[in-house]
Amino acid sequence: MKLNINQKKLNSFIQSNNNLNIIIDYCRHYISSNNINIYIVGGFVRDFINGNVNESIDLDLVVHGNIDDFANNMSSDLGIKLDKVHGFANYKLILNNSLSIDIAHSRKEIYLNPGSLPKWEKSNIQLDLYRRDFTINSIALEIQKSNLNLIDPLNGQKDLSEKIIRIIHNKSFIDDPTRIFRAIKYKTRLGFNYHSETKKHIQESAENINTLSKYRKFNEIVKLVKEKNINKILIESSLPIYKNMIFPKNFLNRIGFIHESFWNQSTIYEKLFFALIDVDDELRLEMINNIGLSKKELKTLNSYFEVYRTLKSKKILDLKELNISKDFISNLYHCL
Repeated sequence: MKLNINQKKLNSFIQSNNNLNIIIDYCRHYISSNNINIYIVGGFVRDFINGNVNESIDLDLVVHGNIDDFANNMSSDLGIKLDKVHGFANYKLILNNSLSIDIAHSRKEIYLNPGSLPKWEKSNIQLDLYRRDFTINSIALEIQKSNLNLIDPLNGQKDLSEKIIRIIHNKSFIDDPTRIFRAIKYKTRLGFNYHSETKKHIQESAENINTLSKYRKFNEIVKLVKEKNINKILIESSLPIYKNMIFPKNFLNRIGFIHESFWNQSTIYEKLFFALIDVDDELRLEMINNIGLSKKELKTLNSYFEVYRTLKSKKILDLKELNISKDFISNLYHCL
């Protein structure tokens, strides 16, 4: 099935977003005088084709060529702070405090052990798309001088149009069990369904979540907690196909007591607090210690548990001194 992206609509959207327009114009100028190929991949491409891209976007760029020169020149020419991501040929930039740009070299990956981080080597865009999680995320737009050329070797557009989540190869969830978390995220966020073979492989591979390091597992859980449709995620993750492997026991146990409006506006620390409120003390501490929070972030999260213990003891709270909102306290009372 061959579909073509609407170039007029795409160009119109790019021109309406100043930050996006700056980056793509820069890339077009750069390829005209350098031996390099630059591609847009990931969520922006998926969401644009699916018709739900919004103003708050992240941009994933894949390059085939000298990534170091490209990233450093972009940083210098546009005055953007550049961060190098260790372990991969990756860079991260943020333009005008709003557009996050990830730059990676096209690569292929080899998983030596289930659940471990892969070994990688530089390759071309085709192999880069084949290493990804789902067909709907394996579509690229090559930035050319006058347009954006669609590359879709795995028919991701077809699966988008049919609202299907499909893995690319049968060992996908064994190689990287975090893809099960991402499958739940896309299924609930986009309202898609699993392809029958993908569903079968989730059932067969759910126990491989235990091969992940605690750091990787807990950070995937935190990403799910950040999703707005948390009730759908909770219902989905409790289905038998996941074998109760997604969340720790009693995680999100009190979500039904939290007002939706408060949850959607709450900080990640407030979300984590309410998600962990019924989790066993030892497991809760283990999870908090394995999600890479800073000392300041840990202090914030721990202060919420101190408030919880104070309320349970029926002591009087001074909200001004604690710098905690009335909405937080109101929702916390519902959880007692």
